[in-house]
Amino acid sequence: MDLIQFLGAFPVATAAAVLVMAGATTMLYYFVHEPATNPLNALPGPKSSHWFFGSLKEIMDVKWRDGHFPEPMLSWVKKYGGAVHYRATLAHRVLLTDPEAIKHVFVANSNNYPRASEARDFSRILLGGDGLLSTEGEPHQHQRKMLMPHFGFAKVREFIGIFARHARQLSMHYHQVADQGVAVDMHDFFTKMTLDVIGVAAFGYNFGSLENANDRVLDAYKMSSQLPDLFYALGSLYIPGFDKWPLPRLVKQREAKRILLEKVESVIAAKLQAPRDVSRPVDLVDLMLDVEAESEHKVTPEDARTHVMMFTTSSTLCWVFAMFATHPAMETIARKECQAIAAASEGGEIGWKSLAELKYTTAFIQETIRMYPTATNIAHRVCAADDHVPMSDGKPFFMPKGSTVILRLGALHRNPKYWSQPDEFLPERFLEGTAVYEADKELRNGHGNTFTYMPFGTGPKTCIGMRFAMAELQTVVSNMLLQFSFRLTDKANINPLMSVTIRPVDLSMTIHSIAKH
Repeated sequence: MDLIQFLGAFPVATAAAVLVMAGATTMLYYFVHEPATNPLNALPGPKSSHWFFGSLKEIMDVKWRDGHFPEPMLSWVKKYGGAVHYRATLAHRVLLTDPEAIKHVFVANSNNYPRASEARDFSRILLGGDGLLSTEGEPHQHQRKMLMPHFGFAKVREFIGIFARHARQLSMHYHQVADQGVAVDMHDFFTKMTLDVIGVAAFGYNFGSLENANDRVLDAYKMSSQLPDLFYALGSLYIPGFDKWPLPRLVKQREAKRILLEKVESVIAAKLQAPRDVSRPVDLVDLMLDVEAESEHKVTPEDARTHVMMFTTSSTLCWVFAMFATHPAMETIARKECQAIAAASEGGEIGWKSLAELKYTTAFIQETIRMYPTATNIAHRVCAADDHVPMSDGKPFFMPKGSTVILRLGALHRNPKYWSQPDEFLPERFLEGTAVYEADKELRNGHGNTFTYMPFGTGPKTCIGMRFAMAELQTVVSNMLLQFSFRLTDKANINPLMSVTIRPVDLSMTIHSIAKH
């Protein structure tokens, strides 16, 4: 006898009473008994501020765009230490910043901590398909194997010319508005440039975004990069078929996905129909098609689009130039370094061999990423089997099966336990031998920053585009510094805005030619 038949045997009032009692009992168990008896209560952490949401409401109420990044996580870390327990609705979460615990969960015992299903679903929603951020096990290993050759050391070297060419194209647009006091939307320009770079490096196709040659694709790309609000996020995660509802935002998302897929499909079709040009560098789609020919895995246009959506440096470029504008003396130091290296380089340009000489400029980029890690939320992990997690103090804690592990780079990168003057912007902390470098190292008992500085993640799921991203950043930044200086306008707001990545709310700048500045 099922529940409906059982209730049908009783008067309506009795049946209603049974349902109310069952619901009340369930609520009491999940929101009173279970939170009170969970083994993670042995860890310190904030008390739930709401009976249903736990500490989730406190997290959602903090507005980073008003200058409160990366709260409340940083305050929790300072108060409670390297393993913080809190509740978010029914989920019990552990916020980790302890290096030994991070090493255990993300490297040594990573097989026991796959990405949480909701994190994978969310990545799938954002990227419009299954990519490295939303797969586990064999599919993930296959994708990494397929993509890794495209982001290896030797391959990234071939991309420098692509980076430099598009940086020069961007500088041509900047020259048109330089020294005129014109407010420039830097995020818009960087988005266009990085989309063009992705197009050439991944597809061998220039979208022409900087020349406004393909506004439909650019608009679709921007739409795909927007973070859904809480209503759409929860609906997409918990309501089957929600993405097909006729809501305005969902309609726009579906249209954006259709436009991007249509473009990628046409590029792949052209590649399949024409013989490969051996004089042209091999791009990402070439590699994917080669892998398809050698295995049972078929490459679809959606596969290609999903993977490409992961690789963009536009938000990081925004933060780098925001930091230059707010630290003009440091901008001058970086520029002088670039000028000296360019003067000693063949053709007066900074190429592949010269990137390693950009010591201060690279340190400036690294410090920017420390303070404003654009992918600040590393995908949640879920504990697959009971575990004991080691800590730096030698006292492990019990992690019960089903617990969620959280890593927030904003809090990790500003933890005063491992960073001296953590809220100060000091590029020298990434230059060996400087006072702040030694002070940071002393806080870590002489250890490096492998598990305290993780802008690209760590372990077997480290971002495979790390070398690609750093080489692009170095190339574009050095190219811009050789020609321009950048200043914020009165309307600029460089507090973080949460999107797929974090970026300044409004990076409105004026551009000044070096020769005239």
